[in-house]
Amino acid sequence: MNSATIQLAITNTYFDGAEIETSAIITVPVPYPIDPDEREEWAYEHIFPETGTGRDGDAWYEAEVVASTDSELTGKTFEFGG
Repeated sequence: MNSATIQLAITNTYFDGAEIETSAIITVPVPYPIDPDEREEWAYEHIFPETGTGRDGDAWYEAEVVASTDSELTGKTFEFGG
């Protein structure tokens, strides 16, 4: 299996209005899936674990790939919660 290293810019927005910016550098498998259901599963398995700051309550997370060793992933945005 091939892999890519990506840098994520993550916005963690909480129900009380707090917004916390974080970042992460991780390795993910490639190629990025074509099927929408597989894409969602891929995102929850590899991107979602990098979101959150340990706060309780409802939250919305947005993670943008700001750099990647695989150009196909650069600029992709993943959203969770809501």
